[in-house]
Amino acid sequence: MPTVLINVRIDSKMLETLKTIAFGKGEKYLSNVIREAITEYISSYTGEFTLRRLQKMVNELDTRLRRIEDRILKEQDSI
Repeated sequence: MPTVLINVRIDSKMLETLKTIAFGKGEKYLSNVIREAITEYISSYTGEFTLRRLQKMVNELDTRLRRIEDRILKEQDSI
């Protein structure tokens, strides 16, 4: 898919936050972080799945499963 250049102005605090995120992820370019943020933002409105959204769903299901497992183990111990 062809890409289109867009210019965006952000404040210095947001720029520092983006740099921190990029550094933490090992990203070489800020544009990669911005592109991912835009993709996630759009997907929150369109309902399209992204890897981050799928990971969030998996984490939520994992948490629920862990709670169920803990409850079952607790009931078995009380028997």
